[in-house]
Amino acid sequence: MVFRLRLEDCVDRFDKLRLAVLSGPAGIGKTTLLARWHTIAGNRGMAAGWLSLHRSGHDYGHFLNDLGNALEPVAPGFAGYLRAMQAPALSGALPALLSGLDRTGKTAVLFLDDYEAVSDPAIHRDVNLLLSALPRQVMLAVASRVEPPFPLARLRACGGLLELQASDLRFTLDEARYYLTRVQALDLTEDQVRDVTRKTEGRISGLQMAVLTRRLMTGERNALPEAHHRAGGWLGHPDAGPCGDLPGRTDREMVLRGFAAVMVGYAAGAAGDLEAAMAQCRDAIEISGKVLETLQPEPGKQASQAADGLHHREIQILRLVSEGLRNRQIGERLRISEDTVKWYLKRLFAKLYVTTRTSAVARGRELGLLP
Repeated sequence: MVFRLRLEDCVDRFDKLRLAVLSGPAGIGKTTLLARWHTIAGNRGMAAGWLSLHRSGHDYGHFLNDLGNALEPVAPGFAGYLRAMQAPALSGALPALLSGLDRTGKTAVLFLDDYEAVSDPAIHRDVNLLLSALPRQVMLAVASRVEPPFPLARLRACGGLLELQASDLRFTLDEARYYLTRVQALDLTEDQVRDVTRKTEGRISGLQMAVLTRRLMTGERNALPEAHHRAGGWLGHPDAGPCGDLPGRTDREMVLRGFAAVMVGYAAGAAGDLEAAMAQCRDAIEISGKVLETLQPEPGKQASQAADGLHHREIQILRLVSEGLRNRQIGERLRISEDTVKWYLKRLFAKLYVTTRTSAVARGRELGLLP
C-alpha cells in the first residue's frame, strides 16, 4: 500500500464540504482513493456508506435498493423503510432519511463510485435531491470518468466543493519510486523509475501493469504456462496449449499475450461486460509495450547482477530456506524478527526474479550460491 498523504489528508475537510468529485480516465486511481477515504472516514468515527453504480446506474429500482443498503450505516433503518414503501421513491422517503440522520448526529459520507455508468435521469434527479436536502454534517464523495451533472458552479462559489482531476490523481515521481522500489521491491535505477513514471503518465493501473510486465519478462516459469493458456482462450488462439518447453526468457509476443490474458481476466471481473474488459485489455497492451524496453534487464547481465546485488543477510536466508526452515525458524536462527525475514525475502525474490521459495532455491543453485 502507498500512503499518499497529500490526497488522504483531504478527509480533514469533509466536515466543511458538501461534495467531493474525483474525475479522470479509467485507471487513474479514482476508486483506489475513494476506498482509502472510506476506510479513513470509518476509522475516524464517521458514518460511511458505499454504493458502486456500475450495475445499478441504468435501473432506478435497482438503484433505490442499493442506495437504501448503502445509507444503512449512515441512517439505520432507512433501507427497511424504503423497501416497505408501496411505490418506492427517494422524494417520499426523504423525511425518514433526514430523521435517521438527525438521530445519529455523526458526520457522514456517502461514497458513489462509477458514476459515469448512470444513464437513468431519475437517478441524477435523486442524487441532486440528496445534495440539496441533506443536513450540513452529511456530504457526498463521487468518482466518475466524466463531470457529473451537479450544480458544481454554485458549490464552488460557496466553498463546499472539492475537485480532484487526473492531474491531481497521477502518481508523483516520489510516489511512483516508493511504489516500484519499496512496495513492489523492484530493483530499478533512478532513470528507469523516471522513465516508467513518464511512460505510464503516473497512472496507478499503468504502474501495476509495469510491475506485472517486469515479472513476466523475467521468465517466471510457474506463471508463464498458465499465462500462455489463458491468453489463447481470451485472445482467440485456440491452438495455445500447455508450453512447458518455454525457454527461460520470454519474447515480446509472449510477454504481451500473457500480460493481456491477466488483464482481461481482471478487467472482465471488475467491469462486468466484455466490451469494457477488452478496452482495458487494449490499454494494458499499449502500456506494457511502452515500458517493455525500460524494464528489460540487459542481455547476459541478469544472472550476474542478481548474484552480485545480494546482501549477505539475503544469502544467509536463502541458504536457510534451502534447508527447509520457515520464516519463524529463520528468525530464531539469525536472531531477527519474523517481519524482518519477510522483508529480506521480498527483496531476495525481486533480485532473483522469482515468486516462490522453491524457485528461489533453484535460482540460487544456478548462480552457485547454494550447493
